[in-house]
Formats: sequence, C-alpha cells, structure tokens
Amino acid sequence: MFKNSFKIDTSLTEKIAWDFITVSNSRKIDSIASVCNCDKDKKNNGLKIQLLTGIPTKKTLDTLSEASNQRWNTVLQTRDLGYIDRLNGQFKFLTIVLKDSLVKKINIHSRSTDKEYNGTDFKSISIDKYKIKISKFDYSIASDIYGEFDLRLKKEFGLFENDTILKGSFKCNNWIIWDKEKIKNWKINAKRQNYIE
Repeated sequence: MFKNSFKIDTSLTEKIAWDFITVSNSRKIDSIASVCNCDKDKKNNGLKIQLLTGIPTKKTLDTLSEASNQRWNTVLQTRDLGYIDRLNGQFKFLTIVLKDSLVKKINIHSRSTDKEYNGTDFKSISIDKYKIKISKFDYSIASDIYGEFDLRLKKEFGLFENDTILKGSFKCNNWIIWDKEKIKNWKINAKRQNYIE
C-alpha cells in the first residue's frame, strides 16, 4: 500500500534546478526535462515549489518514435531567446505547497497549444498521494531547499497510457512561480510571453 510521507532526509544529494522527471505506469518508464522555481513565505515559514515541464501535444505524440528527443525536451522551448517562432506542446506546472512540516496541496496545471482537454486548452488536477523527502523544514532561505518526490496521479499524465507515477527531484531558487489563473490565461504565443522567467 502506498502511504503518504513528508520528512527530512539528511542523506539527500543536492541537485540542480534543471533536471528530469520520470514518468511511469510501473511497466514502462520515460524521462522528461523540467526546471524548478520556488516562492517562499518567510513570515509563515511556507514554500511553493513549482516544476515546469512539458510533453508534445497528443497530435504530435502520435507521430513520434519512442527515441525522439521531442518526447522529453518540450519544456526547453520556454527558455528560447527568440529562435522559435511559436511554442508547441502541453506545458505542465507541478506545484507543491508546503507549510512547516505539512504538505498543504499538490496540483498539476496543464496548458496546451491545442484544445485537447475536452475541447479546452487548460486542465488542473489535484494530487493526494505523495512521498516527499526534503533537506529541511526551515524555508527562510529558499536556495537551501532541495529534495525528492514520488507522486501517484488519479488520471494519466499524458505521455503514454496509464502513466500515473511521477518521480523526480527539486532544487529551489528564488524565481517567481505562476499561479493557476496566470497559467490558465497565458497567451502562449503572444510576443514576449513564450519565454517563462
């Protein structure tokens, strides 16, 4: 049985903000690039951890081989400095909200360049099954926070069939994160909005 846990682990190895999330259905596994941003609430010892990642649109996925780089590097488009005219893909914002030694909530907000979520380009799911290890519960210096996560989703992530297991690491920095409304209203291919800071 999968039991939730959130604990300090002093044996953790500090990673970098750019890393990979593994996606699995327990039989098949794949990895996709991600970048971590964090926003601290020093007064209340709170922290929001956000991992931005992405996968191709469903239409594009159907045309790709298992070995295609496009399966894992979608998120890199958001760091392009002007060479890409238009973004294309499903951009996913995994957000973990912490306070002291508690996990307040975990969500994935998805925004696609296609209207593929029941006729819309946005969807949001909550996650209530998790195992999280973290370097410490004092969030006053966000850049000192890093850890690992193991999540179980209620619905498919979207890379392949029944991919409801997400694992990865996070390394905080002090960049701004995006809330649900900003993601929902993101004009993906408007000028200057296809580069996410």
